[in-house]
Amino acid sequence: MDKITFLLSEGLKNLWRHKLTAFTSIFSIFLTLTVAGSLLIVSGNTERIIEYLRDKYKIEVFFKQNISDKRIQEISKEFKSIRGVRSTTVITKTDAKKIFKSQFGEDILNLVGYNPLPASCVINLVKEQKNKLNIRPIVDRIRKFSEVDEVNYQGRLINRIETAYQSFVKVSVVLLIIILVVSVLIISNTVRLTIYAKKELIKSFQLVGATRSFIKTPFILEGVFHGLIGAFIASLLLYGSLEFSSGFILSLTGLIIDFSFFNLLFLLSSLGIVISFLGSSRAISQFLK
Repeated sequence: MDKITFLLSEGLKNLWRHKLTAFTSIFSIFLTLTVAGSLLIVSGNTERIIEYLRDKYKIEVFFKQNISDKRIQEISKEFKSIRGVRSTTVITKTDAKKIFKSQFGEDILNLVGYNPLPASCVINLVKEQKNKLNIRPIVDRIRKFSEVDEVNYQGRLINRIETAYQSFVKVSVVLLIIILVVSVLIISNTVRLTIYAKKELIKSFQLVGATRSFIKTPFILEGVFHGLIGAFIASLLLYGSLEFSSGFILSLTGLIIDFSFFNLLFLLSSLGIVISFLGSSRAISQFLK
């Protein structure tokens, strides 16, 4: 117990003893975790935006004339069984006539003497899907029905949105990895300065038979404390920024940014501990070779 208390106290004392190097390390971790936290928040909420946009995706299917309402209902059920289709809504010729009158204020029968408006079906696509939503196979299946006359959909727009989302996810992952690697190197070099400042003490420990783990632990704990402090400051900054801007984002887009301070603090603290541990371990291991 005394050994653990000594190691913890040495790790904490090193924060004060090496204020400049500690500030450099904490600041670099703070910047890293701020960027990482921003990417995590944006990535998580971008998925919700994609789901919102997918909810607006529509495929309009127009049927040929003289197709019975019963057959249209049967085809609609078959559409619903296609993979990627969430729901279908049938608009009969009578419904189309009512819609025309509500939009234009005229009865189509009085204008042309008969109802030329075709029956149709509005198809809504799935919105909760991790992978890119490929609409082409759905449209191809629909066009195979002999009763279908025309299919309208915003294929290019849907493809661009899905492609942009997938590209964003890939770029975010690569950028996050690069940031973490750079942060580990910065922390490693910062801790190394502290180690060199205490190299005589470390040699004394080695001469009296101190184990490698006993020598390494205070420096690793010092790095972990750096990570925790940097994570706490980054979490506060991101939480305050989101609280300040969430109302504006809601009024502008109608979307609520989903975030929790404690979840954010847990994620960033975990990241901070990992990169600090790796950086500190790397520095002290190289010194003790």
